Amino acid sequence: MRRALAFDCVLSLVHINSKLKGSSLSTGDVLRPNLRILVRASNWIGDAVMTTPALMALRRLYPNAHISVLARPWVGPVFYEHPAVDEVIPYIRDNAISARLVIAGSLRARNFDLAILFPNSFDSALIVWLAHIPRRVGYATDCRRLLLTSAVPVPREYKTRHEVYYYLGLVDSIRQLDYMPYPSGEIDLESPLRLSLVVPGHGKSGAIRILKDLGVPQGTMLIGLNPGAAYGPAKCWPADRFSALGRALMERLNGCHILVFGTDRDRPLAGDICAPLGKRGHNLAGKTDLAEAMGLISMLNLFVTNDSGLMHIGAALDVPMVAIFGSTDPVRTGPWSDNSRVVRHELPCSPCLKRTCPRDFKCMLGIGVDEVLDACLQQIKIGITDGLKGGIS
Repeated sequence: MRRALAFDCVLSLVHINSKLKGSSLSTGDVLRPNLRILVRASNWIGDAVMTTPALMALRRLYPNAHISVLARPWVGPVFYEHPAVDEVIPYIRDNAISARLVIAGSLRARNFDLAILFPNSFDSALIVWLAHIPRRVGYATDCRRLLLTSAVPVPREYKTRHEVYYYLGLVDSIRQLDYMPYPSGEIDLESPLRLSLVVPGHGKSGAIRILKDLGVPQGTMLIGLNPGAAYGPAKCWPADRFSALGRALMERLNGCHILVFGTDRDRPLAGDICAPLGKRGHNLAGKTDLAEAMGLISMLNLFVTNDSGLMHIGAALDVPMVAIFGSTDPVRTGPWSDNSRVVRHELPCSPCLKRTCPRDFKCMLGIGVDEVLDACLQQIKIGITDGLKGGIS
């Protein structure tokens, strides 16, 4: 059914799109070294962060290119000051065909030579096809092959390697296309680049302001807890255990403050966690934008988190981290950082990748507070040995 609807959608738009002036680029043309590249960003924060090694690889391959990122507003801060990105274009999605044509028209006016699609979705290919960007590269997924000029086969090892490799593989495939200018380097797929992230200036200043308003003294040890996960409750360690962990850390780490992160939807949950922590527990759920959250996470001495977008933010900022995994697979989506520990119990049913556990939730309920606390203290010990770099300066 979905394939038929996608095909019907393409046919219904062909007549409209054919009225737009076609591209003058012929099949045999080689693109200029200072080509203009549009990168369609992933829609999820964590996925967007995991594309940053691929973006850096793209920049190294084509240092003279102008690279623009088309991103949903909530992931924009990931790219605002990224060293590989020249421009971030907000993508405000509207399901109406007329709205898509408006977006496509604005992209077409920018004269992009090439579009690279990190999302697997049909919609991401449709927009750049309507924009008449002459070269459109993405994985051959979601019935969109006809909209791409280069439909890259999904790697066989996709489900057994980290997603960082998935995005790097797409950029590597571009290097091999005969119409691309000669690259300035290679991509080492065995030793991929690290995640890269720069906290926007207003994120840094906002984080300092938030801590000042909370009355957190300078030089305070900061511990972050992130009890939510957008994907679903199967990824979430119980709130009462986060609270117990916070109390245990406060007992062992004299004077530390606990920052609890989350969206507005997580505010009651974060409130329950903070209630037993007293004045040194701070509910920040729904009180920061992503840039401010990035700024605060960059100041942490330790971050304890479920598998979530903010987990990947912390990994990219090289914050000492303990990541708790349940229904998802750390091999594919674990923190891409040497400064992290994953706490997970291997079960016959895991990773199930389900949003809600249909069984007994043993993958999370089996993880005790003491086990996570031990991992936290090990990370703090390493941080002290290396010289703690968190806190307010």
